Amino acid sequence: MTTQHNIGRSLRRIEDVRFLRGQGTYIDDINIEKQAYAFFIRSPHAHAIIRNIDIGTAIKAPGVLLITIGSDWIAEKYGPIPCKSAVNKFIDGSPMKLPPRHCFAIDRVRYVGEIVAMVIAETQPLAIEAAELVEVEYEELLAVIDPAEAIKPGAPQIWDDIPGNLCLDFELGNKEKTENIFSKAHFVITRKIKNNRVTGVPIEPRGSIAEYDLKTDSILLWNASQNIHANRDAYAINILKHKKENIHHIAPDVGGGFGVKNGIYPEPALIAYAAKKLHCPIKWVADRSESFLSDTHGRDQLSIVSLALAKEGEFLGLKVETIGNLGAYCGTVGPFTPTGGSARTQGGPYSFEAMYYHSKAVFTNTGILDPYRGAGRPEAAFQIERIIEEASRKFHFDPIELRKKNLIKATALPIKSLMGLDIDCGDFPQVFDQTLAMTDRPGFASRVLSASKCGKLYGFSISPYLECTGGGPKEYASIAFRSDSKVELSVGSHSTGMGHETSFSQLLSGYLGLTIEDIEFYQGDTERTPIGGGHGGSRGMEVGGSAVHDAAAEVIKKGSLLAANILGVQAELVKFSDGIFTVLGSNLTVTIKDVIQVSLDPEKLPNGFELGCLNVGTSFEREVISIPNGCHACEVEVDPKTGTVKVINYWVVDDFGTIINSLLTDGQVMGGVAQGIGQALLEEAVYDKTGQLITGSLIDYALPRAEDIPNMKIKYYQDKPTKKNPLGVKGAGEAGCVAAPQVIFNAVINALKDYDTKNLDMPLTSEKIWRTINSFVKASD
Repeated sequence: MTTQHNIGRSLRRIEDVRFLRGQGTYIDDINIEKQAYAFFIRSPHAHAIIRNIDIGTAIKAPGVLLITIGSDWIAEKYGPIPCKSAVNKFIDGSPMKLPPRHCFAIDRVRYVGEIVAMVIAETQPLAIEAAELVEVEYEELLAVIDPAEAIKPGAPQIWDDIPGNLCLDFELGNKEKTENIFSKAHFVITRKIKNNRVTGVPIEPRGSIAEYDLKTDSILLWNASQNIHANRDAYAINILKHKKENIHHIAPDVGGGFGVKNGIYPEPALIAYAAKKLHCPIKWVADRSESFLSDTHGRDQLSIVSLALAKEGEFLGLKVETIGNLGAYCGTVGPFTPTGGSARTQGGPYSFEAMYYHSKAVFTNTGILDPYRGAGRPEAAFQIERIIEEASRKFHFDPIELRKKNLIKATALPIKSLMGLDIDCGDFPQVFDQTLAMTDRPGFASRVLSASKCGKLYGFSISPYLECTGGGPKEYASIAFRSDSKVELSVGSHSTGMGHETSFSQLLSGYLGLTIEDIEFYQGDTERTPIGGGHGGSRGMEVGGSAVHDAAAEVIKKGSLLAANILGVQAELVKFSDGIFTVLGSNLTVTIKDVIQVSLDPEKLPNGFELGCLNVGTSFEREVISIPNGCHACEVEVDPKTGTVKVINYWVVDDFGTIINSLLTDGQVMGGVAQGIGQALLEEAVYDKTGQLITGSLIDYALPRAEDIPNMKIKYYQDKPTKKNPLGVKGAGEAGCVAAPQVIFNAVINALKDYDTKNLDMPLTSEKIWRTINSFVKASD
């Protein structure tokens, strides 16, 4: 296809018009006549036996329609929520330990916030009032919160049949070769590195509405979800034992996800069950405190990272031992994150002779962990960059030169990494140099001096990164033409704020030579697309965009046949470009709009062509994931009197292959960096020793604000697009989150170079920094 107008342009998001006017449609905007409301009673204990649940008084309360508990659920033989982790075997080949995760706690609660009962009432206030009348008798048990403690002998057992609370162990790499290299290395450094637990806090909390049709035995489920097809199948096949064809799953506008809305949750299944039982629509929308308790969390890994270097600083070996927290149950793909998800990008864009990764996925009495933006790649990137920074300090290497000399050379590509990644293209040294050139290194000393005159400390860091895409490998796109000149584009991929309505329409308009105004975009509807991979793993443009590409190519192929018939020539003589079919060697032309109108007009349609013959639906399947990469750098200012960190400058060069819309890509990068700043400096989901979540509100859980986010200078390296998909794109959505935490952290460490910082970990709160500075000052005195 040669038509490319609109592709590559920085077009503003067309969906923002309705969002800014308050015309979006989110779950809380949807109401169905005679709907009832669900309220979930959740465990106040991290670990306890449920001795009794008395609903006698509550069921008689005004407006109450139904109260359901775990024993009812089991009696009706509904199934547990499935786990779909791609890594599911121990090192010895035995299956991972997978406890049943039912929609209700069955006989025993294992984390604060686990659902114990569901109350359905005519109004939400009545449901809440009735819930207060439900009496639950608990027998508290000892809880274990720290995964490192959970696997020690004598720790409280969360599951009676899972010894040592160990779900899974995993290894990747060459252990023997790595150990041998370490034994001969000139320098070896080992550090304990923590990746703090965080959660997504999307602006729109989770919510669902379910409606049941008795005549067709079908369920209509509206759900603030990132992954409607896969989750529909799980609700139908695994949990509710309902024909999946009879569940119509729709995600309307979704106000952010970040992975939190990707997995399978109990609440949508429970309200679907209630809607079928009561024959009335049921609505539930979480409040913010409920979200903190019930949304999945991310990260939460403790790693022992070791780096082996030659005398001149060449990297020889990398060894990582990780303990990953899963919470009380396996999330939808939870066990994958601390195992395969964190293993595959170990070592980043650097060259090593050997590498070994070993991890344990562990159960604790905490909320469930599942993928959060990046899902393993940010953890791996933080580990390698932190240990490099520590090595440069301990062994007196220049941290910039140490990184640069160890980057994989462009001439070495393509290669299969030691962790099995297919790195097909890129130029890591060039991207590094471009980033460094943006930072005005000659002016750094004067900026340090200026900060010093104001009583501030000043630090710099630069960190390259390498990640990979993920998510479902298959996607579907359909194109349907209407007699009113509108084009319906339906895609199984799903936006939760990334701008797909603009970027996918931009693709189609570019390929077909139409205006974006001609296109109506549809997503998040299982009846519009037979398959769909939703949103996750930065797959949207790579897989969804490629499906649009293939669908457009099919339209052009069919259109060429029809155009040839209209123009009275053979099809091989027809060329398409910029919305016009042209006969080679002549001035005969016909526009695609005219061809479309002929395809829809039974009186003009030539013999042998069916009405609507240009309508297409195609699937694209990715064979190998792409490898986004780049380099970020930043400068920070630290106030030693308060410990406050301010990010002053932030520079980015990212290699995402072909850029479809740089304005949207900038937004993705900035959003990811903002979340990375949050993890590095502010955010942490914290449980006390009894398993109570003490960061259960926005008073306690610190999100970055506008004043915390610096202006960013962003460039893209596009010289080597990937050939793994027809667009040449490498996913962009998670890169900022992968790159930012370590570059922020290391810049702060650089500013604090005169202090003992070896015990600092994320988040670098002002209190931690203040205590570090003051402890050092007192020790010096």
